[in-house]
Amino acid sequence: MLVPVEAEALAEAIGVLVVCKLAHGEGAGAYEVRLADGTPAVLKGDADDALDFGHSIRFTEALRGRGYPVPASLASGEVDGTGYELTQRMPGDPVEQITESHVPQLVALVEKQRDVGLPGRAPWIADMVASLTDGFVGHCELECIRVHNPALLDRLQEIAKRSRDLEVASRDVVHYDFSPYNVLAEGDRITGVVDWQGATSGDAAFDLVTLAYYTYDFALRDRLLDAARTLTSPQALRLYGAHMVLRQVDWSLRHQDDTAVWWSTGMGEALLEALTE
Repeated sequence: MLVPVEAEALAEAIGVLVVCKLAHGEGAGAYEVRLADGTPAVLKGDADDALDFGHSIRFTEALRGRGYPVPASLASGEVDGTGYELTQRMPGDPVEQITESHVPQLVALVEKQRDVGLPGRAPWIADMVASLTDGFVGHCELECIRVHNPALLDRLQEIAKRSRDLEVASRDVVHYDFSPYNVLAEGDRITGVVDWQGATSGDAAFDLVTLAYYTYDFALRDRLLDAARTLTSPQALRLYGAHMVLRQVDWSLRHQDDTAVWWSTGMGEALLEALTE
């Protein structure tokens, strides 16, 4: 993984100056940097080949063509085995928690993600189901949750097994980590959505479910879920909810304390109940 010393070395190699590490980044994270002319930008690097920067650029350029506020890619490449991307520094700060005024703006953005038609990483529903039945390395790992809460894992995997034959949209852009931390705003105005390195093609309703999971005001959460219901089937939403529960509870078990595990589990169970009403 990229660490601060390596981030400094990478920045020096490509001719930029590190200002600070940006908040909330997982793993290597992202860094605010200055270009040679003083222009602010964001540097993200990956020494583990987990991120496909060229793949994400194709998605963000397609969305920029639709007027979507995503950062422009300024440069990308590799230095001594570490891939990197420099992107525009978008205005605004991470939202932390969305407000009532944010909801219609975010729903409108997800609408812009519909039917873009770029190739994804894998068949969408098969990939969603596999995340729950087989698990993925680095996220949606099964072993910790199997030990900690086998009943919850059984519930999530049963949802997946009932979802194998779903037919849903597969040509939308899916951000895949559409959390408030990746939404930027100035006051009540959404100014950008960042961190598209995990983007793929599938059903954009997934992003609304992701955002709903991290929305602690349940009235606003339910408005997001109502919007998602206009885009896809109830069973698909349950599948997406199950994926998010496994993904976050697994992450909390492996990286956070008991309070975070309790919180992640409770929020996940509340989301699943909302999706079965």
